[in-house]
Amino acid sequence: MLQINPKRRGERTCGPRGIDDSRVQKQISLLLVGRLLTTRPFNVEAFKRTMTQSWTLSGRVVIKPCGSNLFLFQFFHWRDKEKVLVGCPWCFDHQLLILNEIKANKQPSNVPLTHSPFWTRIYNLPLNYHSDDDVKTIVANYGSIMDVEPDDFGLENFRRVKLKLDVSKPLRRYQRIKGKDGNIIRVEFKYERLPFFCYVCGIMGHS
Repeated sequence: MLQINPKRRGERTCGPRGIDDSRVQKQISLLLVGRLLTTRPFNVEAFKRTMTQSWTLSGRVVIKPCGSNLFLFQFFHWRDKEKVLVGCPWCFDHQLLILNEIKANKQPSNVPLTHSPFWTRIYNLPLNYHSDDDVKTIVANYGSIMDVEPDDFGLENFRRVKLKLDVSKPLRRYQRIKGKDGNIIRVEFKYERLPFFCYVCGIMGHS
């Protein structure tokens, strides 16, 4: 009976036709897929050049179109990939670039590209509504909370929170909350590095 020896220490596992799985997995782990949220035509070469310059990476990145407004971004160091993700949102010509990681068993066209992080400022907060817990309660049903900027002394006239927002839904400009004294308060939302959005419907991607 034919016996297959177990893999020895230091040996690489190869897939079909001798492909080095470890090398492929590492390459995929340094991939991002992105979609430019626009209905307007744009210059692909200008897009690739602008994003490469904006990211100022220590290594190089290969940008490859793979569908309508869809791109693959191949990085060669995890620090460069992390820098791009942490720095989101990114825009080209005031149009939002939505980025996400990709798994080995997924096609780029099947990766969900519907949410993007935005630093959001909440204004008109009463002083007794400045705690982190209060801020999280106010935005709990608006988007996934990624970070809350510290405000140790509570002296700012706003709180800053990073939310992952659904770009298919209208941007929220204000929200009414019930104050701790029972009065209704209107707090306002302002967004940093906001791309084009429609002032009529409040949705990003068209103006």
